[in-house]
Amino acid sequence: MKIFNHKSLFLSLATLAMLIANQSVFAEDKPSSGKPSLTKAWESRKEFMVPESVLYHEGDQTLYVSNIDGNPTDKDGKGFISKMSLDGKIIKLKWADGLNAPKGSAIYKNSFYVSDIDRLVEIDMKTGKIRKTYPAKGALFLNDVAVDTEGRVYVTDMDEKNSAIYRLADAKLEIWMKGREIQSPNGLYMEQKKLMVGNSGDRTIKSVRLSDKTVTVFAEVRETMIDGLRPDAKGNYIITDWNGRVTLVLATGESSLLLDTTSSKINAADIEYIPEKHLLLVPTFFDNRVVAYKLH
Repeated sequence: MKIFNHKSLFLSLATLAMLIANQSVFAEDKPSSGKPSLTKAWESRKEFMVPESVLYHEGDQTLYVSNIDGNPTDKDGKGFISKMSLDGKIIKLKWADGLNAPKGSAIYKNSFYVSDIDRLVEIDMKTGKIRKTYPAKGALFLNDVAVDTEGRVYVTDMDEKNSAIYRLADAKLEIWMKGREIQSPNGLYMEQKKLMVGNSGDRTIKSVRLSDKTVTVFAEVRETMIDGLRPDAKGNYIITDWNGRVTLVLATGESSLLLDTTSSKINAADIEYIPEKHLLLVPTFFDNRVVAYKLH
């Protein structure tokens, strides 16, 4: 017959309780999962008119939103650019107008460049007035825009009949790259000496060296299309699928779905990401809002 020692039993139970408590503390210190996630920070009022892209300007801490206001290919003169604060307030709905269907944009010094179907438009940052337009010969659906340190501007034409990247240099907008490596290019992001390209045609993220146009595949993204493209400042890229998905793509080719609004039929167009604020900005296209998320 075994005799229980009440003192030993008490000490054992106390030890067990301490272990459980410690495990709970450790679990709270760790994230609930190792995967990155988004939490909504704010959403704008539904005052935009088919917002296609968002661009952050660090100089004035302002967001610029491209509004198509109609169909993406209509030359109707209704398109415009809005200015918005970092907390989602619209500063000026029509900061620049007289456009058709503006999409991607980029800023260099005092010039705001935006694609507009088959032309690149240069807008004066101080006045919001159109300074100059550059026709893109053969272009059918100009989309995203990026600018290098020398002020040369790059624009994608994602229409499969053209599939090209144009470049504005010395006041001339001409095809800079075309061929099998470039298939319905959409999202752009300029690194120091290379241009990152989201290829919708073959669903890859590629880098193009500016000096000699050498192309390197960063990652294959087979499960989704590519619209917007932005780095997360950790060596990875955030991409959108216009249908409503936002995905983080690692250099290894692995991906993590951050957001999926396809069931609600809310689009995710050309995004902006501000690494120092961990802030992701998603224009919802036909839903007429910009929604901001914190990336964790």
